[in-house]
Amino acid sequence: MAVTSIWKVDNHLSRVVEYAANAEKTENPKWPQYDAQALADVMDYAMNDFKTEKQFYVTCLNCDAATARDEMQATKLQFGKTDGILAFHGYQSFTPGETDAETAHKIGVELAERLWPDYQVVVGTHLNTKCFHNHFVINSVSFIHGKKFDNCPATYTQMRRISDDLCRKYRLSVITDPKRRGKHYAEWKAENEGRPTWRSAIREDVDQAVMCSMSFQAFIRSLKEKGYEVVTSGKYMKVRPEGKERFVRLYTLGNNYTEEVIRQRILRQRMPVRPPKPEPPTVRRMKVCGDFKLSRITWKGLRALYFHYLYKLRAAQRQPTGQTPFLLREDLRLMDAITEQAKFLHRHGIDNDAQLTGFRADTEQQIVALTTERKALSNEKRRAYVPEERRARLRAQINALSVQLKSLGRDVKLCDDILERSLIIQTKIEQMEKSEKEEKTHEPDRRRGRTDRQYGD
Repeated sequence: MAVTSIWKVDNHLSRVVEYAANAEKTENPKWPQYDAQALADVMDYAMNDFKTEKQFYVTCLNCDAATARDEMQATKLQFGKTDGILAFHGYQSFTPGETDAETAHKIGVELAERLWPDYQVVVGTHLNTKCFHNHFVINSVSFIHGKKFDNCPATYTQMRRISDDLCRKYRLSVITDPKRRGKHYAEWKAENEGRPTWRSAIREDVDQAVMCSMSFQAFIRSLKEKGYEVVTSGKYMKVRPEGKERFVRLYTLGNNYTEEVIRQRILRQRMPVRPPKPEPPTVRRMKVCGDFKLSRITWKGLRALYFHYLYKLRAAQRQPTGQTPFLLREDLRLMDAITEQAKFLHRHGIDNDAQLTGFRADTEQQIVALTTERKALSNEKRRAYVPEERRARLRAQINALSVQLKSLGRDVKLCDDILERSLIIQTKIEQMEKSEKEEKTHEPDRRRGRTDRQYGD
């Protein structure tokens, strides 16, 4: 079985080509040591020595491996098409243990020959993971007629069909359910590490809405009460959580979240399953010495903003998932970064944007001064007449300056992150306060409606 994909590359062509030919990912311990020719600035990913068995599993069609990038760029210059998309990056992955490296590479080369005979292509087979997989780097301009590569749905359909034909030819399994959608790598990695994602938060809200609903209309009403905008018109049902710009089609969340399956889940319920009551908080008693009036927090500005938001996040960690506002659940996975930014503000006593900008400017001046000093020391170290003892001291001073520059660079990045994050936090706090105020306003009406229905009024 082979999984295929293809996407555009609109910057850094050399980086993609270098990755596909990475020798560290293609090295097979059964082969003897081989000094692969350095490709300089050519195709670092597809032809990476670590991944492609020291170049043994790299094949170039209509170009040479050592000059692949230059030949691709020459083709663009020849036909005057140097702007726009630089290349296309294709992918073909096989089931672990189903094939060997040679067969995987042979299938990749045959696939490229049948699909792209008029284009310059680099095929690299990577061996550094449990499943062997091929990478294809296709030039966006044909070296024969100068036409641009058309990456449309029909192109991918043809790629998948020919890949399946080659798998059958070499007696490999074929995907029988191609409609199933894969997850984004960031989402897959977060779920494997147990960290929440905004899509997992939507799944939890949908599950809770299904559990407390006895009809599909009640399910939609429950989602709206949670702050979702629900659209049922059209081919697929979609929702938009509070604070997000785009809608999410429910079927993309998994096979258990299509509209038909959700209706079946609701019908199977004999009675609503209520979520368990939260456990009572543990009471901790502490003896504190000193005057509480003298220990009052006097923070303001950015420090107070971060302290208030971290307080809400930590409170949300102790609550059941369904009772936590969506805006807070989204940032629970960023707790470490927000905590680090808060500690930075407290460590330097920064309360407003002006102080933060001033601190950043002073730090950049220090970086410039230390960089100049390190450069002078490096120039002195390279001189031929410098004694070895002096050279050792210069090397130690350069290392110390590098460590200091790394710390200052981290401070500059924290300043930039805080300037951006503080605006987001302020907006989310205002949205949550607005939502809480609206809930308090409509709560008497909801209670009055329940009382009227109870007594038949």
